[in-house]
Amino acid sequence: MLNKILLIRPQNIYNYNNYPPLNLICLGAQLKNSGYEVKIINCAFEKDPWLAIRRELKDTLLVGVSLLTSEALDAYKIVKYIKENSDVPVVAGGAHCTLFPDQMANSEYIDYVIEGEGEDHIVRLADAISKGERPDRKVFSKETLDMEKLPPPEYSLDENIERFITGYLTDKLSEYVRQPMRWLPYESSRGCPSKCTFCINIVTKNNLYRKKSASKVLDEIEHIVNKYGLTHLKFIDDNFFVDIARVREICEGMIERGLGVTWDGECRCDYFNDRMINDETLKLLKRSGLVQLTLGIESGSRHTLSLMKKGITPEQAEHSVERCDKYGIIARSSFILEIPGETLVDIKQTIKLMNRLRRYAFFTCGVGTFRPYPRCELTQKLVKEGYLEEPEDFKGWTDRKMIDLYTSAEYIRPWQVNGKYSESACYYLNMESAVRLGNYQINDRMDRLKNSLFMKVAKVRNRTYFYRFPFDKELYKRFLKDFYRKRQDLEKAGSYPVASAEEEVYS
Repeated sequence: MLNKILLIRPQNIYNYNNYPPLNLICLGAQLKNSGYEVKIINCAFEKDPWLAIRRELKDTLLVGVSLLTSEALDAYKIVKYIKENSDVPVVAGGAHCTLFPDQMANSEYIDYVIEGEGEDHIVRLADAISKGERPDRKVFSKETLDMEKLPPPEYSLDENIERFITGYLTDKLSEYVRQPMRWLPYESSRGCPSKCTFCINIVTKNNLYRKKSASKVLDEIEHIVNKYGLTHLKFIDDNFFVDIARVREICEGMIERGLGVTWDGECRCDYFNDRMINDETLKLLKRSGLVQLTLGIESGSRHTLSLMKKGITPEQAEHSVERCDKYGIIARSSFILEIPGETLVDIKQTIKLMNRLRRYAFFTCGVGTFRPYPRCELTQKLVKEGYLEEPEDFKGWTDRKMIDLYTSAEYIRPWQVNGKYSESACYYLNMESAVRLGNYQINDRMDRLKNSLFMKVAKVRNRTYFYRFPFDKELYKRFLKDFYRKRQDLEKAGSYPVASAEEEVYS
């Protein structure tokens, strides 16, 4: 009887491969806990993905493919290849499938689609197929799982896990934690109750907050810290600080257990108040190892923040950065330009806020133009106004221009009021923050000097709001390309630590 489940992570069009496929790792843990053998293929790290897939297909019960919209092109090729070369059932899941379950289910290359959390659904599906049954329904609708009952993530199911553990993060935190850093992402809760109009949590009904207990979190992170020799943890929860009492209990437990790791997470600016993140809590967070908080500031314009339904003010944003700075916690802040409906005045107010926040030593920022994530409130408005056209089927999402239009971080789009200005502003603001490359990553003295010079020029442009004639941007792109090419050559020669270049912005 076949007992193996093959889980596949497609390659995305931007070549971002910094984070292990935690969703597949969690699915794999549930399947393994239910008696199945699990094999994960990460296509980004396969010299010949088709050979790797073909080698596994002959004794596989079920193939699971999880995809984001930016992975649709590769995912389509994968499921087409599988169905044309085998009769193994294919189930698709992930964020894109949750947004477009019917579209995906209508594809001739997909047998089943899972919306939302898939740990229980995929086990039920595997159980049915192993008994020779084929469920009539193609779409397994979203269900809310009890995270307390889920098995701990089984990171070792990914054969490339050591590559992720030792991979570089270009977060500013890398300048403040001991090196070499060994890290992994960890999810202690799911869902976010906020109502931001640029986020897909509402349309995917992921605004219900659910969590693991503090004791379960502590047991799981202690296990992975010891098993993998970690020095750092990234809490990737949608909204880690919703239950502040639980956060305090986790922090106290990390101190009591002597885990000795640093960590970072995401936080809302309006949580910095007397009830939630006050001075006492900040001291506790720092003692437990917190080195960085990602703050979703998004804009310095009240008008734009209201369009986003962000629920914060520029004053709250600055207060949160100031509080972080006081306690030596990096305020890794995200910003978005060109929200539909904002003006050039709004955009310059956002740049002005970033410039002002630079006076705090522990402030850094990542900036992108608005990405119209499929089906979110602002995106639907653009579709109705004719600025965007939503593909009607899975194949339609494989067009590179379509994927860029919806997901690229720095991109000139039809509705933008000052597209060229904003695209260049994003680039220079990120350049000043060393989002793409920090001096701590550079061994060569001359390359460090060049990188510093580019950052200084970017600083002048940002303070003067001058983004015309971006000749230095093209020179910087050339510098980055040469730098990473040289580093890859050194990696192949075994004289440089293996690293993955992170080029994403924070928003």
